[in-house]
Amino acid sequence: MNRKYFLGIIAGIFSGITWAIYTIINNLLTQNKIFLPYSDKMYIPILTIIFMHDFFSMLWLFFYLKKNKKISRIKEVLRNKNIHLIFIGALLGGPIGMSGYLLGIKYIGASYMASFSSFYLIIGTFLSTLFLKEKIKLRMLFAVILNVIGIFIINFNWNKIFEINFNTETLFGLIFLLFCIFGWASEGLIASYILKYKKTSIEPEVAIFIRQLTSTLLYGLLIIPYIKAYGLVFEIFKNEILLIVAFISIVGSLSFFLWYYSMSIIGVAKGISLNISYILWTIIFEVICFNIKFQVNFILASCLFLISVILIATLPEEK
Repeated sequence: MNRKYFLGIIAGIFSGITWAIYTIINNLLTQNKIFLPYSDKMYIPILTIIFMHDFFSMLWLFFYLKKNKKISRIKEVLRNKNIHLIFIGALLGGPIGMSGYLLGIKYIGASYMASFSSFYLIIGTFLSTLFLKEKIKLRMLFAVILNVIGIFIINFNWNKIFEINFNTETLFGLIFLLFCIFGWASEGLIASYILKYKKTSIEPEVAIFIRQLTSTLLYGLLIIPYIKAYGLVFEIFKNEILLIVAFISIVGSLSFFLWYYSMSIIGVAKGISLNISYILWTIIFEVICFNIKFQVNFILASCLFLISVILIATLPEEK
């Protein structure tokens, strides 16, 4: 295993770790008293925080690119014939994928959404073989299956499987679930295609800046006005939690960068398989920080994930 391939594996793992940190802080943030008036419409503060995360993420990345004298690279990329793919990836991953995930939680619950959204790993793997001609060896396929099984073991409540009422709300939940799965899988596919297979000169940090800029504009011009949340945006700007929002945007930006960087080296299937470990890392950090007790299902899922990481890390590099 050469050094670059090893760094791709490490970046994939840390993209999951940083997203777990982002998730925990974000969840704590939504419990702030400023959001109490929205207790019946929690999707409003959640979508507002995502919008502000993407906005601050865009600012941090801009300052980073400016400091490293890469602003000119933005202009070059904007003139690149593949720029439309970055815009499409931003639309699929942000407003479609993330909004689908959060709205799906509203209609079918966090447990089912967290479990079934993990199928974006399978869809992403399938799309990578179909469009990018990635060779999925039996060992890689086994690692993907172990990851999905582990996520189901952690999240899925089998005792309530027969309590699901297939009504209009459930139908909406399933529709948003599909948005989430195909949005995230497609973003991973497009990012890997541009950064790894198209052999363009686009760097991950520049691609992410344009991704965040696109997502910010879509949220700011369409989603936030539609849910009438600009009043909440201005309230947050006047509140001390603005510093927390700004901080988690740094963590989220780092996670995006590591995910894109990982996929640019090791491909879609491996990159997504390592990134989706954020579900496991979230529980690990909750156990450490909030004294949540270990359970058998968590230990079993951890073992499955560890095996899958070993399988992925020991796969030969694609030439």
